[in-house]
Amino acid sequence: MDPNPQPQNQAADAPKPAEPQPTAAPQPENLLDDVYDDSMEGYDKPVRKARNILYIIGALQLVGLFTIRDLYDTELYITAGVYIFFAVLFAGLAFWTKWKPYTAILTGLIIYGALVLLSAILEPETIIKGIILKIIAFSLLISGLKNAKEVQNWMELRKSRQ
Repeated sequence: MDPNPQPQNQAADAPKPAEPQPTAAPQPENLLDDVYDDSMEGYDKPVRKARNILYIIGALQLVGLFTIRDLYDTELYITAGVYIFFAVLFAGLAFWTKWKPYTAILTGLIIYGALVLLSAILEPETIIKGIILKIIAFSLLISGLKNAKEVQNWMELRKSRQ
């Protein structure tokens, strides 16, 4: 007889299936992400308004294409090219505000200010033309610029943490 008898029932020796362990809720990689996400909520609105103003300024540059009918071939192409260049430039700056809001809005503010100043020097009557729109554009860009620096710093901080 065998001193260590093997049990006849192999099922009794089979390992029992592990009982399901309660799973914990997935934790975010960084517990501060939720705090930082909520903290920029109020700052984003002026930046979005400034972005929209940059798009509008770009679109208004294209309106100038309808005023250049009295020009001849070479002058017409150069003037149309300048209008299109600035329209694309402002649209590009508006698009860039998603990654570098402060830099894009500041650049747009400087270029728009230079265009208004150049227009006032070349044609002084343009100072009064569209003064309300110019004031609105400048005020929204400046308002967005104030918050854009904090938003850009927050974005860079968040990017460096990842």
